[in-house]
Amino acid sequence: MLYKTLSVPLVSIFLLFAREGAGAEMRHAESHVHGMAEINIVVEGKRVVVEFHTPTEGLMGFEHEAKTDAEKKKRDAAMKIVKERFNELIVFDKQSACKSHSATARIVRGEDHDTKDKTHGAGNRKISGEHSELQAVYQFECDRSPAGTKVTFGVSKFFPEIHEIKVQVLSDAKQTGVTIKNDKGDVRL
Repeated sequence: MLYKTLSVPLVSIFLLFAREGAGAEMRHAESHVHGMAEINIVVEGKRVVVEFHTPTEGLMGFEHEAKTDAEKKKRDAAMKIVKERFNELIVFDKQSACKSHSATARIVRGEDHDTKDKTHGAGNRKISGEHSELQAVYQFECDRSPAGTKVTFGVSKFFPEIHEIKVQVLSDAKQTGVTIKNDKGDVRL
């Protein structure tokens, strides 16, 4: 869990932060928007933890469990990018020299949903069956405090179906949030 590596004050703040929008169960129950991702960044001193959540539709083109060889290939390719190229999805300022030292990335399946009167994100497509999302947590240790530096994004570069990212930052000094569209923009830590 993300909060195991943080100090007691930031753990309390993070738990509140998570309860207000980062919990997977809450996201599945309340909002599941294709084409959108959520990124939470928690900074404490030289340590940074990044949570990345998005419906798998934007990563591999479907949300059901991969059944065919073609679907398994798409799933594996998407997970390989997330696992091996995460530093290109969320890009820290080079001056901070942040290096990942712990990471988890998994696909979480939601419950099947009734298709009556429910719609999905942009385009209002009917919900059909199960939902799934990527949940990734990366922990970084930086040579210098990243406070005040900016983070840029390359999510749309690898996953063009993800066109909007809701980013929240929590640090010792501040809490902020921005919306990034098509990787344009940044957020200050």
